[in-house]
Amino acid sequence: MQAKELKPGMWVEYQQGVAEVIDVDQEHNTAIIENMSDHRRININCNDLVDQPQLHTGCDNYY
Repeated sequence: MQAKELKPGMWVEYQQGVAEVIDVDQEHNTAIIENMSDHRRININCNDLVDQPQLHTGCDNYY
């Protein structure tokens, strides 16, 4: 994904699972995300994130 496609509060997938987007830095194409399993926050390149429209807000499970 690109930083311009991300917004705080979105749910995305990355290598370690599901995360919520906390903040986006469009200049550097990075985002701060919070892992839903351990609530750890990391800074990650947006190219490593995958939009997952089947995830819905408030739940990290597919419906």
